[in-house]
Amino acid sequence: MNHISSIWSQVYRRTARSWRQILLIHLVFTGLSVILFAPLIGFVGRLLLKFSGQTALADQDIAYFLLSPIGLVALIIFAALLIAILAFEQAAIMRITLGAKHDKRNSPIDVLLYIAARAHKLWLFTARLVIRILILTLPLLATAALIARFLITDYDINFYLTEKPPEFWTAVILIGAVLFILLVILGRKLTQWCLALPLVLFGDVSPADSFAESERITLGQRKEIFALLLIWMGLSLVLGLGILGTIKLIGNMSIPAVSGSLPLTVILLGALAALWAVANVLITAFTSGSFANLLMVFYAPSGQALEADLVDQHEVEANRFLQRFKPKTITTAILLGTIVAGVAGIWLVNGIPTNNDVLIAAHRGAAGKSPENTLAAFQQAIDDQTDWIELDVQENADGDIVVMHDSDFMKLAGKPVKIWDATKADLEGIDIGSWYSAAFSSERVPTLKQVLELARDKAGVVIELKYYGHDENLEQRVIDIVEETDMVNNIAIMSLKYKAIKKIRVLRPDWTVGLLSATAIGDLSQLDTDFLAVAMGMVSSGFVRRAHAAGKRVYVWTVNDPLSMSRMISLGVDGVITDEPEMARRVLSERAQLSTVERLLVHVAQLFGEPYIPNQYRDNSP
Repeated sequence: MNHISSIWSQVYRRTARSWRQILLIHLVFTGLSVILFAPLIGFVGRLLLKFSGQTALADQDIAYFLLSPIGLVALIIFAALLIAILAFEQAAIMRITLGAKHDKRNSPIDVLLYIAARAHKLWLFTARLVIRILILTLPLLATAALIARFLITDYDINFYLTEKPPEFWTAVILIGAVLFILLVILGRKLTQWCLALPLVLFGDVSPADSFAESERITLGQRKEIFALLLIWMGLSLVLGLGILGTIKLIGNMSIPAVSGSLPLTVILLGALAALWAVANVLITAFTSGSFANLLMVFYAPSGQALEADLVDQHEVEANRFLQRFKPKTITTAILLGTIVAGVAGIWLVNGIPTNNDVLIAAHRGAAGKSPENTLAAFQQAIDDQTDWIELDVQENADGDIVVMHDSDFMKLAGKPVKIWDATKADLEGIDIGSWYSAAFSSERVPTLKQVLELARDKAGVVIELKYYGHDENLEQRVIDIVEETDMVNNIAIMSLKYKAIKKIRVLRPDWTVGLLSATAIGDLSQLDTDFLAVAMGMVSSGFVRRAHAAGKRVYVWTVNDPLSMSRMISLGVDGVITDEPEMARRVLSERAQLSTVERLLVHVAQLFGEPYIPNQYRDNSP
């Protein structure tokens, strides 16, 4: 224990002694990662879009790409670049650390020049590290994928996630065991290789030989190194949670005190946002610096001479400059910080629309009060004054268009019947309401025609086309039913599958159509749709502005608590898709009575306020 304390004391002293240089280096490599990754992501995205012939891709198309050979290669390239940037940053910090060990300081410029001169060796080292990690991880990840393939693919995934049958837990345990083995193997190997990078940098060891040499040097002290690395991880986690938690606590305590003054609220919110960003940078810089220092404690050059170019006179002058924090400088920094905080706060206020004309779409009916996609749920949504009803449609064995989300009835009724294999007679015998309450035991799978007739003159209907690879003529059959029930002016059609939307557009150019999406590559606003129905994580004021500029409305799903509803409305969305239409109606009513300051407070409540604990729902998929 005393030895471990001694090592941590060394790590702390060295990190504290050179924290300015470490911070600057961390900022440089953070910027470098943005410079490298942003164009690369854009390039891969444009390449994918070029091959697809479309201006944007959403969920299913992205998933197909990532599972393709090209997609897997792209993921590996991204991971390799990330590892390379981390390796280069650690190399730079190790250079600083080595100088601090000998009471010599190096300016960030000289450190970067030092690393640039050895860039070819670092690239070779990174390439070998990535290959070694892939060799270790891919077989075990493939094993985990096979376990999932054989144990939890017989029925709809929502059944497994909701009901958690024995085979689900078997898969969880087996996959968990595989991932645990993977972590153990990776931890063991990375511990053995922990000195490979300093050996390449300072020990005149080639990248090809560095891993074996590191294994040789660490032999006999790997348990100690592993224990110290675990302690480092724990301390880093505690530090991060502690500092960021403190900032949140400050927000909780201070925002209500100034809520009566818009200028003070604006400045305070801007200051908290700036403090949050600065704290993140400082925490990551400290964790990177302490990690490099920890490894350098174990690196012993065995009498090798320190490089003669470690320090020179202009490096000393540069470090003197870093220490010139005079009162005038501090005062100027505070004033500039206040201005930045004010600007950030004003930006927050200006980003909050005052428009309260937002549509409510009941997700699978009022699914918070009734069993999903049943006539009872749709009637409840109408009673709760929803503007629209949202539902999912598929074809059954008879070719009828029925309202059903999952591919089978395991989640709703414990029956393995696939919807495309079920006849009308089969569906009449399947109770899809008792899982929610015995009061709904008479509920059966409704047809699209039944729901359209129920909603006539009461609510619009958003029809989501659902595809599981067994559709025959879904689009045309839906069109026929809508026209038969004379509901053309009261429906909208959407799907996760953009090809289906394009097909509807060809068949009925004047109908309202939209794309459903949780992730995207490219600009969705350029697609040929009338609206975009997106997950909450995709919504930002910029996204909404781009969509509106392109003449498209934005709906967000699935929003089931008051804070999230109000925040999405504050971002300017045109509608919320929710399991709780009555709650949404109440939120709209209450927001109409709020002042600008109060709306601002709600806008940031999820960051600085107490979280709202929503009801539990069967699943969160669209």
